[in-house]
Amino acid sequence: MNQKKALSRLLAAVTLSTALVYPQAASAAAPPPALHDDNPSGHFGDWYTGAVPPNASKDKPVILFVQGLHSTYTTWYTTDGFYDAAYNAGYRTAFVQLKDADGTGGNMWTNGAKLAEVIKKVADYYGVSKINIIAHSKGGIDTQTALVHYGAHQYVNVVHQIATPNKGSELADLAYSNWAGWLADILGKKDDAVYSLQTSYMANFRSQTDNRTEIRSTKTYMAAGTGDDGMFSPTWFGHAAIPGEDDGAVSVESAFGLPYGIKSFTKDISHGQIVKASNTWNLVEPKLQKASIRANKVSEDKSKSSTLEESSVILRGGEVEDTVSETFFLESGIDQFNLDTMTSSEDTVVTLISPSGKKYEADRSEKSESEDESEIFKGAVHNFIEVEEPEAGEWTLEVEGSDDAFFMVGSVKGGEEAKVKASKKVFKKGDKAKISVDMGKNEIDQSLLEKANLTRSLNGEKASVLDEVKFAIKEDELTGNFTVPTKPGVYNLSFDITGINEDGEPFTRSINYNFAVTDRDGEIEE
Repeated sequence: MNQKKALSRLLAAVTLSTALVYPQAASAAAPPPALHDDNPSGHFGDWYTGAVPPNASKDKPVILFVQGLHSTYTTWYTTDGFYDAAYNAGYRTAFVQLKDADGTGGNMWTNGAKLAEVIKKVADYYGVSKINIIAHSKGGIDTQTALVHYGAHQYVNVVHQIATPNKGSELADLAYSNWAGWLADILGKKDDAVYSLQTSYMANFRSQTDNRTEIRSTKTYMAAGTGDDGMFSPTWFGHAAIPGEDDGAVSVESAFGLPYGIKSFTKDISHGQIVKASNTWNLVEPKLQKASIRANKVSEDKSKSSTLEESSVILRGGEVEDTVSETFFLESGIDQFNLDTMTSSEDTVVTLISPSGKKYEADRSEKSESEDESEIFKGAVHNFIEVEEPEAGEWTLEVEGSDDAFFMVGSVKGGEEAKVKASKKVFKKGDKAKISVDMGKNEIDQSLLEKANLTRSLNGEKASVLDEVKFAIKEDELTGNFTVPTKPGVYNLSFDITGINEDGEPFTRSINYNFAVTDRDGEIEE
């Protein structure tokens, strides 16, 4: 028995014993899945077949489970997992290990090509012409790539996505921003998988995918979450940073962003909890029987249309050596100001100082590896501060430590919002771009307006400013016109805007605009 097989059996035994200690009501724990060791030197490309339940029926489809970012097949094989639920419901099952199982994550092209091979192997193993797939998070994108771009559409009848970022995730954008890039680099979260989840990269992927005929071969259901795990839980940070409703990692708009997909359900639940069987199996399982194909009209290419978002957040971040101080303005009338400052070290001290000099010490979480936390910033230490009805004026964040980095997300409840409009998400090199920010009835303080920093998304490197974009101000609107870089890639334009309300009080809001530049063939170089 090789080492990997022994480890696999040990893991299976531990998971099984845990399931027996905490059984689901009226459900038996499924026997361990059987490993098909197609990659003796690693895990990528290995696949598993679940035990055939005694009540199995050939009238029920075979289910292949595909997990998400930086995850392994144990997403499904765990206490309150979908494997147990499917086994007890009489389904034959299979699982796959993608590149993420060997460490760094793979993008949709790397994972999709291998997944296409495994899909055919699973269909052949069970002797069926087509199977069904349940996919969590980025696993839905990997699945779609396998089907549409690598020919596996002919072997799949139904796909049920669960919280899949079909339009990308703003958390991936932030990981490469001038603010959060330092911390994401230390945490080791900048890889091909996270890179591909940036919203502009996904806009380009949509334009490469959604007009292909292969999309009509498979019925795809979409599901979204709208919850977190409570104030100052790991998913609260994502809730604060992502515009609109979301599950702490993926917005509802992105989860329902497949133009020919069918909305299955929305539930007030977090990104990790949405794949617990007791929470959602009863919502997913009925869709597996609906195998008829329905032609759906593909909507227009969203990458060519303007994007509109609202910002009520303040972002700060960078390297920590000794003491770092960052300032920002808050206006009066705010109901609550919530702050999450992430670091990589538990020794780093975070303090918030009010305009009158009052100091707020952070409540610190332990370094988190929670399955419910966004994978993009998993492993960070969260330093939480909550201020009710904060006073108006200039606030100061102090971060004291060494050999560290920080990323601050400040969420303003009940305050002013900045409305951001950009021309589009995907450009050809040398195109002209425009971004504007509307502050409503508030004026814009030109003396406090800094130039926007333009950075290129790169793996394994700190974010460095490539250029600065100047803005023009006309009454309550700020406009930036610039020529996009000539080098294909993904870029972030990051800046603060300071508004002046009717009482003459300044307030700060932060903007991050993620866009992509393609070559003449529509490809993005990484």
